[in-house]
Amino acid sequence: MVTSSGPAITGLTVSGLTVDVPGRRVVHGVDLAVPAGRVLALVGPSGSGKTLTARAVAGLRPHGGTVLVDGRPPVRGRDVGYAFQDALASLNPTVTVRRHLTETVKAHGTGDPAAALARFGLDPALAAAHPFELSGGQAQRVALALATVHEPPVLIADEVTTALDPVTQATVLDLVRAQARDRAVLLITHDLAAAARWADDIAVMRDGRVVEHGPAARILGDPRSDLARDLVAAATAPPPAGVPSAAGEGEAVSVRGLRRVLRSRRRVTVALDGADLAVRPGEAVAIVGRSGSGKSTLVGALAALDRPDAGTVLRGGWDVWALRDRERRAVRRRTGLVFQDPLASFDPRHTVRQAIAQAGPYDDDLLRYVGLDPAMAARRPATLSGGECQRVAIARALAQRPDVLLADEPTSGLDVLTEERVLRLLGRLRRDHGITIALVTHDLRVARRVADRIVVLHAGRIAEDLPAHALGGARHPETRRLLDATALTAKWA
Repeated sequence: MVTSSGPAITGLTVSGLTVDVPGRRVVHGVDLAVPAGRVLALVGPSGSGKTLTARAVAGLRPHGGTVLVDGRPPVRGRDVGYAFQDALASLNPTVTVRRHLTETVKAHGTGDPAAALARFGLDPALAAAHPFELSGGQAQRVALALATVHEPPVLIADEVTTALDPVTQATVLDLVRAQARDRAVLLITHDLAAAARWADDIAVMRDGRVVEHGPAARILGDPRSDLARDLVAAATAPPPAGVPSAAGEGEAVSVRGLRRVLRSRRRVTVALDGADLAVRPGEAVAIVGRSGSGKSTLVGALAALDRPDAGTVLRGGWDVWALRDRERRAVRRRTGLVFQDPLASFDPRHTVRQAIAQAGPYDDDLLRYVGLDPAMAARRPATLSGGECQRVAIARALAQRPDVLLADEPTSGLDVLTEERVLRLLGRLRRDHGITIALVTHDLRVARRVADRIVVLHAGRIAEDLPAHALGGARHPETRRLLDATALTAKWA
């Protein structure tokens, strides 16, 4: 048991931490120490208890055991700053960035909003923006500024790079690392490469327990637990030499001269500017690019959900927006969609069975196909892990019997072991059903793993379109920036 007696302790100390949910214990006696000036990365598979542990430390969940900050029990909200995984969901969409910061300063009686924005490299003009007007990287940095504006001695950064491109990810993690000059930092991440580059120490969790804890270089270079060895092996596995293409002739889905302009109260943004893309039947194409490059807008166009301002969207040679409404609805029914945040795409009142039945006839074989026990059909999505939720989302998409599957960041936020199961499932869909896949991802390793071709978007245009196995020979400056940032993150491998 850690007490406050003895020499002064600076930083975060956790002893015997337990967390219960109705009917069971999910975190079992966790011990952690994060001295001021150091970064501890908490890693582990989906559902291992990382976020529950972090929220208990921050006083956001009831817990047993002892949590001390600088040798004393922390004051909730004052001593531990928390930056959440989904930055946009943690911010009030009706309130400006400035008001978020000033209300926090007022609550704690200390802090400088302008300095907090500058600390995370944000333009002072963004203080007048609302959260929905920010890019993903901007929103994440605003969340970090909000978590540290009152200068807490501990910062918890919970999966703050989920779904960010490699360039933005490196920028955000550099800024998180810089916070350790003045405080202890607990970094929750599924990305071992990020932990390797930005953390001093790593704690590996499974089933609510820490199974290994030590310096990052030792954990990654000489892992001693089976789980750490499995995670390191999965994270360092080389990409395949080339994905055998099962693509047929013609075009399953394509866009030509696509232009899309997004308008908000404050600005007009050209999201797509003359984009051209054709995907053959049975082909898998990965769409990559930095935050704000137009990836999700392009997927919305391919799905016939978002009407372009100019250009055409073709399915089987037919202009989707020239079809009658009934025919266009039929096109949408043949398009399976897997969203970045599968949990948010489900009605929380529905069971898994009901969620799948909304798309098409429910069959236990759908869950078996995606590697889940049919007994899960009676559960609600909120009770599932991230990997289980993603596979239910794929089962729901398959219930439509689609000929095209559009997946927007389907592996973001998943640990490398769960990610591998999802990627194998996508490959199986191509082999078994000849489904055409367009996959949005920020992870070039994932793109190489599943795609025949990689399309790089930059400022709403197709910057590069090349075979996945030839990515290393890319010439466009934007592709090189993404490759360089990826190499910087993963150089330990």
